[in-house]
Amino acid sequence: MISKATEDAKLRAEMIAKNSGAKLGNLRAANMGIFQITGQNSGEDYSWGGTFNTSAKTKTASITMKLD
Repeated sequence: MISKATEDAKLRAEMIAKNSGAKLGNLRAANMGIFQITGQNSGEDYSWGGTFNTSAKTKTASITMKLD
């Protein structure tokens, strides 16, 4: 999941750079932020410290990545 989140972040950064006429440089740092696991299609609130649903069988995971 972390690999997929990082790949998605790179694609977004490339699109922003392209649209602004800039280029991406080398990756200097990568940090994982909040890790949320919620029941799929649920109305669970996201929290600052993360959410970890242990009761639902189908889940959705969201990972916040910060890449410099």
